[in-house]
Amino acid sequence: MTLHILSAGDGYAYYTSETETGDVKREAGRELGDYYTDDGNPPGVWVGSGINALGVSGMVTETQMKALFGEGLHPNAEQMIAAAQDAGMSADRALESAKLGRSYYAYSQGTTVLREKIETGYGDFTRINHREPNADERRLIRVREGAQAF
Repeated sequence: MTLHILSAGDGYAYYTSETETGDVKREAGRELGDYYTDDGNPPGVWVGSGINALGVSGMVTETQMKALFGEGLHPNAEQMIAAAQDAGMSADRALESAKLGRSYYAYSQGTTVLREKIETGYGDFTRINHREPNADERRLIRVREGAQAF
């Protein structure tokens, strides 16, 4: 078993898209549980002293990861919200009942000419190579575009 630090927002996405498939990007339409027929790492399991308080156990699903790490909600937020609304609670109050604290702060990144050129460079790489650039290739694209911009 390995442990990893996840960042709030979309930090979990790497684990659901690549780690479970042996660091190969998961194809659209494939479920996280499809690992039984893949060569990647199996999905994670809930561990730790807080799982009883959260009421979670067993395999961590992609939906749970998105709720917890992506949105700051209870891992079973979808079911909780649906049950609360079925009991007559408003949508806003139902969502509030599934929150695990304050919402994550989202920094505005804005659009700059450099950012647009880097994104275009990523897109060009993907179109030419029929795959997304890896970390080293993304760094080279950023360096190239940054050098041309300044």
